[in-house]
Amino acid sequence: MRNFNTRFRLRDTDRHIRLVYTWFLLLMLVGFIFTFFWAHSMTDLTPKGIAEHYRGSDATFGEPMPFGQLAETTHFHLFTMPVVFMIMVHVLYLTMASPMIKVVSTWVAFIGVTLDLVSPWLIAYVSPLFVLTMLTGDLLMVVSFLIMFVIPMYEMWFLKAPLMMRGDNE
Repeated sequence: MRNFNTRFRLRDTDRHIRLVYTWFLLLMLVGFIFTFFWAHSMTDLTPKGIAEHYRGSDATFGEPMPFGQLAETTHFHLFTMPVVFMIMVHVLYLTMASPMIKVVSTWVAFIGVTLDLVSPWLIAYVSPLFVLTMLTGDLLMVVSFLIMFVIPMYEMWFLKAPLMMRGDNE
């Protein structure tokens, strides 16, 4: 599998380039952590809380999420989530990770994004059981994010010798 320029690897770049990628990855990590706390404050991250967030609840006098708000949220996430994961995938592909890890991580990330984008609609208009779809999508996104965060950070800052100096050929 040939992707990008196989001669350019994160580990082989100068410190300034690695700092740029590192700041990006760290800011994405902060974004993911912030999202986790925000979601917890809105739904307690429980299936019941998530279902009530989208469907409303008699116990809390909550109204179902209006179509317009659901459409606005989906619109925003449709443009941002795929871009964030495309950049994360790009960073992963600049590492020496195996082609299998790269491909599987890519598919897991985008399947997770897709499930996360369709789940609110399914929860609101079909069944609260689709909370499981949302939680599955979220889990897939978190797992793929962690892979796309840890591998580049390890290669940039903890791998001892620049890869090209070891005579590795891909």
